[in-house]
Amino acid sequence: MTTITSRAPLLAMILLSRAVIADPLTLERAVQLTLSDNFDLRVAAQDTQTAAAGKREAEAAQAPRLALEYSALASDNPLDNFAALLNTRKVTAEDFDPGFLNDPGTSTLFGGGVVLEYPLYYGQRFAARIESAERTEASSQWRLKRARQLAVFNTIQAYYAAQSAERGFRIATDAERAAQQHVNTTTRLVREDRTVRSDQLTAEVNLATFRSLREQTAGRLRRALSKLKLAMGAPQTLDFTVPPLLLSQQPPLVANVSVHEDLALGQRPDLKSLRETASAAAAGIDLAEAAHDLRVDLRLSTTWYEDNPLVDQNSWRVMGTLSKDLYTGQRMRSAVDRAQSQATALELQIEANRQRILGEVRDAHDRVQEAVARLGIAAGNVAIARRNVKLVEDRYGQGRAILIELLGAERGLVEARNEELAAVNAMLTGITALRLADGSLDPARPETYRGLQP
Repeated sequence: MTTITSRAPLLAMILLSRAVIADPLTLERAVQLTLSDNFDLRVAAQDTQTAAAGKREAEAAQAPRLALEYSALASDNPLDNFAALLNTRKVTAEDFDPGFLNDPGTSTLFGGGVVLEYPLYYGQRFAARIESAERTEASSQWRLKRARQLAVFNTIQAYYAAQSAERGFRIATDAERAAQQHVNTTTRLVREDRTVRSDQLTAEVNLATFRSLREQTAGRLRRALSKLKLAMGAPQTLDFTVPPLLLSQQPPLVANVSVHEDLALGQRPDLKSLRETASAAAAGIDLAEAAHDLRVDLRLSTTWYEDNPLVDQNSWRVMGTLSKDLYTGQRMRSAVDRAQSQATALELQIEANRQRILGEVRDAHDRVQEAVARLGIAAGNVAIARRNVKLVEDRYGQGRAILIELLGAERGLVEARNEELAAVNAMLTGITALRLADGSLDPARPETYRGLQP
């Protein structure tokens, strides 16, 4: 079995495209492949790295700047010419001649130096920017966690669908096998002149029906496996099987819906992500308000000048600046208003999401209860249908029932088995959907997507 690692996704995909998983794929293994290969998760992981880089950038904004500078200037401007003489320390008495000062010709000046710039004080700018970046990074982390939950849920849902398709294929195969036996039996009885030709034709029609059903279930299984590969992020060429869905499932003990609602409001990653985004927006208000605070900068530089590229005349400079915006029109007020509007919109969005989440929890909770009830009824029907088939078989063997009664009983058993299968699938998927809705689905803990008990 090929192991996929997030460190080498491209190589892993190449290997997987030629791989065959010999043993039936387990649910846990499918989840592992999803966490390492799913494309949506790779994108979400990149978003968290982008947010982390934004935080580092915000923190680095208050660091000093050290730079090397080199310049070259050619000019016939009198002021530039005299400045070049001063910077290279080559001023002579003749240079003060009015004729030379007014018409110095072309001068050249080369300069190289080291500059240190340090922002001593910027009010609350740096703190607000860092706070916003930290909240944005936290929001991206929660979004990634929710993306993991969604990706794992989609895989689990696809896995149960594939298992159901596998079980449905076996049910159809069993029905086809029984139908073939009836064709063989009626053919023999017609040959022995012990039954009428119409029974044989009825059996052949019944066999064709179940052959068609078997082909339909085979196609359904192929498509279900393809969807499972898509959910995992695996190549379509990957070959594997899944075990049939186990029908003898113990119905879960479902807590009161209010318990799951409280869990959802307290731990849903997407809601936490939105709250962090709202906090980042609040920090954005502080940043907008601090944009015009007092600024204090310090600049230290040392420079070498010469009238040729090999500079050798050194000078240094230390300069401090204080600046404060006195009037900026509506720029500051507009920036603050915009930040406040964004923060207000996010608060409204949080409340809307709270209501949506409560609705999702209630819907998932109701679906689990419905599936459990369906399963209880369906399991009882399967037991009744099996007994009915046995009774009709005995009566048919004694000549007290006609073939069409037996075929009808067997068709009823197939329908009952398929309903039981659908109920089990709905129950298992519903359990996982409830975990997804209340935010407790944990890809690292299989018990959170196999049942409701922690």
